[in-house]
Amino acid sequence: MILRPYQSRALDELWEWFHKHDSGNPIVNAVVGAGKSVLIAALGQRAMSEYPGTRILVVVHQKELLEQNLEKLRAVWPQAPVGVHSASVGKSDLGHDILYATIGSIQKKAHMLGRVDLVLCDECHLINPKEEGMWRNLIAGLQKYNPACRVIGWTGTPFRGSGVWLTAGDTPLFHGVATKVTMRELIDLGFLAPLKAGGVKTVISAEGIAVVNGDYKISELAERADKEELVEAACDEIVQLAADRKRWLVFCVTVEHAKHVRDALLARGIASGVVSAVTPKAERASLIEDFRAGRLRCLCNVAVLTTGFDVPEVDCIALLRNTKSPVLYVQIAGRGMRVVGANIVESAARGKSDCLWLDFTDTTSNLGPVDAIQGRGPKRKMASEAPVKLCDTCGSINSVSARVCIDCGAPFDIAESDPHGVRASAAAIMSGQTTLTRYTVDRVTYAKHNKPGKPPSLRVEYWHGLRVVAKEWVGIESENQYARARASHWWYRRTGGNTPDTVDEALFIHSEHPYAFAFPSAIIVNETSKYPEIISQEWEQAA
Repeated sequence: MILRPYQSRALDELWEWFHKHDSGNPIVNAVVGAGKSVLIAALGQRAMSEYPGTRILVVVHQKELLEQNLEKLRAVWPQAPVGVHSASVGKSDLGHDILYATIGSIQKKAHMLGRVDLVLCDECHLINPKEEGMWRNLIAGLQKYNPACRVIGWTGTPFRGSGVWLTAGDTPLFHGVATKVTMRELIDLGFLAPLKAGGVKTVISAEGIAVVNGDYKISELAERADKEELVEAACDEIVQLAADRKRWLVFCVTVEHAKHVRDALLARGIASGVVSAVTPKAERASLIEDFRAGRLRCLCNVAVLTTGFDVPEVDCIALLRNTKSPVLYVQIAGRGMRVVGANIVESAARGKSDCLWLDFTDTTSNLGPVDAIQGRGPKRKMASEAPVKLCDTCGSINSVSARVCIDCGAPFDIAESDPHGVRASAAAIMSGQTTLTRYTVDRVTYAKHNKPGKPPSLRVEYWHGLRVVAKEWVGIESENQYARARASHWWYRRTGGNTPDTVDEALFIHSEHPYAFAFPSAIIVNETSKYPEIISQEWEQAA
């Protein structure tokens, strides 16, 4: 098998990382569609060719991934000395130079494996950040028998559900990102199909829902999302907006929620099924096969079909569950980005040039473009070591005195950490997309906005129907001359009078003379930004 140029480049960069670092474990950041299983196979062949006698263990968390990886290995290297150790596959090999295993089956058998030189962990974001759990116990056991054993992590999301780099923490297993194949790179090369946001009217807000372990509490989220009127309205929109789409995936909160969505789609003539973690394996396989063959148009799923699921024909994803997890967000989006065929040209010829993204939640607006998601990590001390810092661009561990990242070269003086969460600059599903929406304005409300250390401002909220569609902050008390001038112009446009000295005075004037305040009949809002930005306003007559 001939590797794609970016795959050869990624392997060369991984090799260079090992030459540059005498110790430590790297991550290969390769997104959906990059061909991680091909890269793993090619790495194994290269390692054993250049270093005869190398013993390699490839570990995955589920049967489907093992079978995918094994299939690619045999395509790349038909004569590979490979064995399989997995109860779900029904094999218990141990003595081969290359061993593919599921973590549940291999976790307690380090003492039976002998010397292992390389451990390749697929979907490595699943590994516990602390020195505990199945993966960490297995690796610790292997390193007792071979202290020089190195671990390579493979993932398209090298951060945890909270957005913190896998390289962060007091005892990180991984120490840097050796190479990356990005979503934007593969889209530009034609190996991934872009997502196309569809304008939906039904919105499930997660505001006020409790957060547990970095994501919304399922019971509260289900209570918010699984309401008959929301399900019916969302299904009406899906059927209308995805009328020309062939394979739909709908991500739901609970099994009951998924059943309600399925039933609503069935009532609208859409052949649909439900898959979840509790669906019996044989039934799940049958449903997926029906979906793959086109006998089912839609699968409504709960907590599955995010990894190890490869149906390139998926051309519509509907999100009916909110999430704060950038890992889950990226994985969900990736299910619709595979091309049908070798590239986007061939895919378009077969009827798929993009994937429709229907987000009925506030996830996209909160997390931003899926191809711009990256991790975060504040400066901190690692236990018993000199001070270090993480590169915000790639996550690699660097000396605290480093001016540029040792791995990616990003300068630290401009790569500042965002302490609040995953960095995402816009609400569009893909970077570069712009969403402009015109809203008629039904009413405007005003309030005082206080920010510690700064003068108060006047918060203005524009309402369309029963929801606020945009906000702006008017710096009536600002010490900045430009902001003050803008505030004066804003006030005069709406009242025709002189600008008050304080926000409290402005609110008093409004309370006494509310009808003297003019407001635009409509606003044009740029919804690409995380916080909607008013681009222009329409006035029925001059104020």
